[in-house]
Amino acid sequence: MIEAITQEKEKLKSLSEMEIIQLLGRPDENDLLQRSQKFYVYYLEPGPHCDPAFEESKKLILRMNALGLTKEVQIK
Repeated sequence: MIEAITQEKEKLKSLSEMEIIQLLGRPDENDLLQRSQKFYVYYLEPGPHCDPAFEESKKLILRMNALGLTKEVQIK
C-alpha cells in the first residue's frame, strides 16, 4: 500500500476533505492548526494505539488548507 500511495501522491493533492474521507476513510488522527489548517494522519503500519505497537510507524500525513483542499502529502 505504501508504494501505491507514493506513486499516486500528486493525485491526492487538491482533493477536497470530503473526497479524501471517501477515498481513505476517517483519519486515525487529525489536528486543527491556526488559520483553519488541518492535518490528517493515516497509519500505514500498526500505530502507537495498536497491540503490538511500533515506535516509528509509517504514516500518511495530509495538510488541508482553510478551504478544505489537500495542499501537502507526506509519508513518514
